[in-house]
Amino acid sequence: MQQDARIISRSAVFSRRVFPAIWLIFTSLMTLSFLYHAGGFTIAVFIPLGMIVFMAHSFKKAYAGVANCVYDNGDSLTFVYGKEREIVYLKDVMNVNYQSMVSPDKVTLTLRRSGAENTSTREVAFLPTRTNWNTGDISFKTFRRENRLFEELVERVDTARRHDDKTG
Repeated sequence: MQQDARIISRSAVFSRRVFPAIWLIFTSLMTLSFLYHAGGFTIAVFIPLGMIVFMAHSFKKAYAGVANCVYDNGDSLTFVYGKEREIVYLKDVMNVNYQSMVSPDKVTLTLRRSGAENTSTREVAFLPTRTNWNTGDISFKTFRRENRLFEELVERVDTARRHDDKTG
């Protein structure tokens, strides 16, 4: 189904699974080292435990609701969350937000739900692909990292909304 669609997101598997596992192993080894060299309980044990709590909070905040993969289908985007797939039409997007100077870069789409009784909004997010792996396209004029994918997506959302307003 998705063979001809362009992938516009990078995988969140390393950031969600591998790095937290490495972090947990490292802090566990640090805790065991503190306990072994201290000969028993010491106040220094709270340092790695604090690191674990901080990591859990940070990763939960950074990766909450991030899609595993996003396919570009032209007039829609297909968000893949494990085995679930969700199709988001560009005409239903209210806002496109790009957080660039945070780790990881994140694109968040605010969607409007159509219907007379349902006027709420919700958000979907993904990690965009990078043009240059190390630095991205850093603009020193605006002092932020730019992403051509984001700017193209904003233009396509505006075009889809204008086209929908003309036909609707």
